[in-house]
Amino acid sequence: MATRKGSAQTRFGESTVEFQDKQPLPELPPGECLLEDLDLEVVPDTHTLYVGHLNPQFSVPVLACLLRDTLERLELPVSREHIQVVRRPRNAYALVRVAAHKATLASLHWRLQMALEEQLIFKELTARGKELVLSEGWGPVSRREEILGQEQLFQGAFLGSETRNLEFKRGSGEYLNLAFKHHVRRYVCAFLNSEGGSLLVGVEDSGLVQGIRCSHHDEDRARLLVDSLLQGFKPQVFPDAYTLTFIPVITTSSTSVPLKVLRLTVHTPKAQSEPQLYETDQGEVFLRREGSIQGPLSVSAIQEWCRQKWTAELGKLEEKVKLLTEEKERLQQQLQQYQPVSCTCCVL
Repeated sequence: MATRKGSAQTRFGESTVEFQDKQPLPELPPGECLLEDLDLEVVPDTHTLYVGHLNPQFSVPVLACLLRDTLERLELPVSREHIQVVRRPRNAYALVRVAAHKATLASLHWRLQMALEEQLIFKELTARGKELVLSEGWGPVSRREEILGQEQLFQGAFLGSETRNLEFKRGSGEYLNLAFKHHVRRYVCAFLNSEGGSLLVGVEDSGLVQGIRCSHHDEDRARLLVDSLLQGFKPQVFPDAYTLTFIPVITTSSTSVPLKVLRLTVHTPKAQSEPQLYETDQGEVFLRREGSIQGPLSVSAIQEWCRQKWTAELGKLEEKVKLLTEEKERLQQQLQQYQPVSCTCCVL
């Protein structure tokens, strides 16, 4: 069977690739000549590709554009809406739905290596010091740790009860537009002033997963809102102090907008040389105690908090001094036991 070869025009130094003709038609396996004689085309199957080690310095739209052009160079044309990019501060990956034959996917690894050698793949697309990972499906188990967004929850699943470090919110209606910003202030501030914790939106108080309607646009708005609010906290809250994740919710009913659980996690604050008390962008202070939020605190409550913190820190220092003193005495005793006995020699 003769294959048709399309001509491709590449503009080096730019981020677009123009293909004037159609992509090469894959050869049919033996035994399918009847389809060729009838002038029928074999419909390719739909596959999911995992693309790892993307450059997290670029935004999601830029990564999607670069990835689309890269796949076109690998003879895998794909539309923008079939590319789902997940970007984190330190890594990024993508899931791409493509329509291709098995033979095309079988030679994907070889064509990727050839393209890398010929420098046809955008170097900017790959994270610094990494190699582009391209495979069918979610990738092997050894690489699943880097896929931060792959976890899923089933609607109606039970997540347990609320604790000192875990808070549930149903998040129905206009929650993201109205109440979410107030809860971000209260709970993030309280978690920062305690031992960290997580706020889960889309989970009932009883612990049952329901999910909230959350599109990609809603995700972007939520991220911008959280970042802008926390930038006004004092002392400064750095990006590595918290993580915002959108967990897909699997449901039996069909919805036009996907259901997700929003998880805002505040990591355990690092130990400081002196106790720190965080306040929101509105100058309010909140504390988390035994599963409830206390605040905004009054001046006397803040003074009492400082007194308790200093008392606790003083107790820790006294305990360290006690242990060091005991260790010093033990070493002195060992030193006295091993001191050599002095001898006096008389020469006649």
